[in-house]
Amino acid sequence: MAILANQKVLTLDYWKPANKIQPGDYLFDQNGKPVRVKLVQQYFSEDCYEVMLNDYLTISGDKRLEFLVENFKYRLRAITYKGYHPFRRPLKPMNVETLLDGDLKDETNCKIYSIPTTKPIELPHQTLPVPPFVFGFWFINRKPSKFFTTTPSTQEEVERQLKDFGYKVKIRKTIHNGWRQFTISPSIESQLAPDVPTKIPANYLLADKEQRIELLRGILFAKPRQYSPRRDLFRFSTTHYGTALAIQGLVESLGGKTNLAFTEKNSTYTLTFKTRLKLVPNQVSKPIKIHQARRYIEKITKIQPQTCVHIETDGPDNSYLVGEGFISCR
Repeated sequence: MAILANQKVLTLDYWKPANKIQPGDYLFDQNGKPVRVKLVQQYFSEDCYEVMLNDYLTISGDKRLEFLVENFKYRLRAITYKGYHPFRRPLKPMNVETLLDGDLKDETNCKIYSIPTTKPIELPHQTLPVPPFVFGFWFINRKPSKFFTTTPSTQEEVERQLKDFGYKVKIRKTIHNGWRQFTISPSIESQLAPDVPTKIPANYLLADKEQRIELLRGILFAKPRQYSPRRDLFRFSTTHYGTALAIQGLVESLGGKTNLAFTEKNSTYTLTFKTRLKLVPNQVSKPIKIHQARRYIEKITKIQPQTCVHIETDGPDNSYLVGEGFISCR
């Protein structure tokens, strides 16, 4: 029951490699709740494996690395569950050795085992210099001219948010297609000075659930038509890799599942994701019943022997989140 020493684990101090985790540190379990580390043991293992999921994320550890997985029966119950009563069916603990003893796909080539995405991670509330919605809107919409733009569908919400937080909105002009150009005071830059960020700061990405939701809403309101009701899918494009990764991590920390693709022709990173959290007015996502999404175990590959780290927590199931997808293991 150990991950590789270089695997990143989410802590209250952001990410740490597993070999830097110490007793007393706080991690997060599969339900996004903070848990305290009780025991850490490092050892060299001859039997190390890489577990690849269907979105190409990987988690590596020794043969006793364990996951709490869904099988066909669990997923069937989850589909038919109506939310009228507590859903009590437990996830099935399975380690790499047991998974290797059986098949990962059935006779129809369907994947048997899946790992639910985390529930929104319960990070502590942060005192932020600029409200999260306003920061997200400014960060994506910022221009050297200091002018901001909104579409007819976003004007009301953006202006309401700005005014609720004490900003004065001055309309500069309305373009023929209904887009509105405006300035605000005080300026966001003056509130962030002297170190005006060029990337989304960690304290915004590590804020509590409601603050992170508002940050994501501000980002989406800054770029219109990022949501397709027909497909119930969000789509965000940027030429800046760091921004794409930050927003990907933001969505994943709220329990969503993402896909990040690169288009070489125009050097653009496109992040697509589904979430059942209400982010935009025309969203048609179904309410959350058990969790938001799942990843399927695709394949398991043996890798070279190396140092592994065994971690125990005071959580009820000893699970903790690992890697950029916040994947639950133990």
